[in-house]
Order: sequence, then structure tokens, then C-alpha cells
Amino acid sequence: MQLQPGDERYLTAEGVVRTPLALFFILLLFLRGYAAWVISLTFVEDRSRMLQFFYANTEQFVLALAVGAPALLVLVMLTQIREEIPSWVARVAKVAPLLLWLSWLADGVLLGSIIASNWPHFAFVKALLLFSWLVVLWLLLYSRHLKRFFQLVAG
Repeated sequence: MQLQPGDERYLTAEGVVRTPLALFFILLLFLRGYAAWVISLTFVEDRSRMLQFFYANTEQFVLALAVGAPALLVLVMLTQIREEIPSWVARVAKVAPLLLWLSWLADGVLLGSIIASNWPHFAFVKALLLFSWLVVLWLLLYSRHLKRFFQLVAG
């Protein structure tokens, strides 16, 4: 890990790379399909009824899981960051921005599908999802902390 002046703000007191809050927000947005799936498992009577609350059809749910798959790999990578970063974590960190961009593009298709399924009706939740999707675009394009985080982890 090649430290530069100013990188101390990206490290904890123990010298471990600090995960940016923006990355947690991005992962939360992309992994919402998995969160809905876990929540639906808690309903004993009818698990599919809970998923129908979030998604209009099965294809949207499967697409939500596909959107979250690259983000899930990034989440697993985050759990393995320590003082000594394993070699596979460094390799995943090199491609993590690309994985997040793929999730972002697939999530755009999913959001288009969700919005088109009930087109004339306005829903605050859909507007919030669309706004969050645009915030993630801004973060992926302009967040210096996010870019430096992946550089430091990739070492």
C-alpha cells in the first residue's frame, strides 16, 4: 500500500483502510433485492406475497438479485479487509469499480422496468429509488474517497 500525504484520513487508528460511508450507501441500494428476499423469509404463511409488495413480477425480483450479485462480491471483499490484505481482496478491489458500474447499469434497467410497470401512477418510493440511483451515479463518477479507497485496498 503506497501512502501519500493526506491518506491518513482514509485509515483507522490501527492502520486499516476505512470503508467510505458512500460505499455502504451504494451497496445498500444494490442489495435491496437480497434484503427483500431475507425479509420475505420471515413470513411463514405466504412468502411470495411480501415479494409482490416490492416487485410486480418474478422477472423484476430475479433482476434485482442479478443487480446485487456484483455488489455482493464487493461486500464480501469488505468483510476481509484487515491490516494484512489478502491477495484475492486486492484483485477484487481492482475490478470493484467496474462491478459497481455493472450493478448500476443493471439497476437502471430494473428501475425502468419498475417504473414502466405502473407508469401513470406516481409513487414516492419509486421517486426515491430513482433519486438514489442518480446519487450513486454522482458518487461513482466524482467521489475521491471512493476512488482512493479502492486504490489503497488494491495496493
